[in-house]
Amino acid sequence: MLNPGIFKAYDIRGIVPDELDEKGAYSIGRAYAQFLKKKSSSENPTVVVQADARHSSPALKEELVKGLLAEEIQIIDGGLATSPLIHFAINDTKADGGIMITASHLPPPYNGFKLFTKGAVNIGAGVGMEEIRDLALAINPNPAPISSRPGIEKRNFEDDYLKFILDKIDVSRIKPFRIVIDAGNGMAGLLLPKLIEKLPIEVTPLFFEVDMTFPNHEANPLIEETLKELQDKVKEVGADFGVAFDGDADRIGFVDEQGQIVRSDFAGAYLAEEWFLEKEPRAKIIYDIRSSLIVPEIIEKAGGKAIQSRAGHTFIKQLMRKEEAVFAEERSGHFYFRDFFYSESALLTFLYLLAALSKTGEKMSTIIDRHNKYFATPELNFTVKDRSPERLKEIAEHFADAKEIKWLDGLSIAYDDWWFNLRSSNTEPLIRLMIEGRNQAIVNEKLELLKQLILS
Repeated sequence: MLNPGIFKAYDIRGIVPDELDEKGAYSIGRAYAQFLKKKSSSENPTVVVQADARHSSPALKEELVKGLLAEEIQIIDGGLATSPLIHFAINDTKADGGIMITASHLPPPYNGFKLFTKGAVNIGAGVGMEEIRDLALAINPNPAPISSRPGIEKRNFEDDYLKFILDKIDVSRIKPFRIVIDAGNGMAGLLLPKLIEKLPIEVTPLFFEVDMTFPNHEANPLIEETLKELQDKVKEVGADFGVAFDGDADRIGFVDEQGQIVRSDFAGAYLAEEWFLEKEPRAKIIYDIRSSLIVPEIIEKAGGKAIQSRAGHTFIKQLMRKEEAVFAEERSGHFYFRDFFYSESALLTFLYLLAALSKTGEKMSTIIDRHNKYFATPELNFTVKDRSPERLKEIAEHFADAKEIKWLDGLSIAYDDWWFNLRSSNTEPLIRLMIEGRNQAIVNEKLELLKQLILS
């Protein structure tokens, strides 16, 4: 089974086996290999293959590998991994590409693939995903004979990866923080014990056992309800702050010493100001379109150049490479680093935050206090029948007097005292809305107006 709808904007995700099964994995392996051969200068490209610990991952991986071998791909099998770990493995081995078997934070019935080319550059919509989809759907899923030429090399990258990210900070300068860490039963639990051993911190662990049936809560720090245990435990033990990871450990969330949720754009602005621009004055910093106005204000005030990007890791990474930006933040909890292959690593984000807080001596709550200048809604979802560009243009006509109208990522409209972003979901019948204003009354008023326009 291979449902064409599983080929998303950023990766491949579907319900196993209804939308994606072993034969589908085999076809994807062959399609990816055929695509990679066109892109690679190597006659027999090398590909790193790793997986998360979902129950369906071993069977999907086995058939994926068969598909790769049928196309004479050399394979480095890196075993279990977080998504950032495969970014490291691809670059460490100078492989021609890589495939991570994962569905991130999605519920247990889901699984899928993240696809990469050399340098751990993501394959997504507009940059290869459609071609791979069309190739996969046309492939006979019955296994072809496998040449004896390609081989499989098994490697464990965990220690090398941890050394690589730890070398980015001076561990001797880290203060002895008391921290609650919620691994969410996801892949972060694979590496956290080893990392914590090397840091002068006291950790209260929550849900470190890797169990991707997610028995305690969804491993998604973007959803406030998933942070409740973390918030309660931080207050119970009197911790300095709390940290939560998503399922494949490429996203991270924070709560302060009072159990308040620290918005990712606030954390990103703090890291930009107190770490990256301290190290590289006038560096370029990228922020996603959903971020607060305070983010570019802080970056520019600290001497950096703030560059706005579309939401989504494919777009942000492309822009980072083009601009040679040192750092990027995304409201979803992704943080990207030039010195980590223009990719995200939740563990490295954690280390940089430890280093920045140790340097400034501030409490985590000061991040909220310093950056909470404006009033904003979370990203709100509205189920609609029509999410076409024409529909957004109709809504835009109601704001012809706006100070600024942009179409960078959906529709963004700004006035002197408020702004909003309206964008269509890539995969669902949804329109997503975010509003920010200089006071709560403006936000409430404009939210009611936009609700009427969206649902009319």
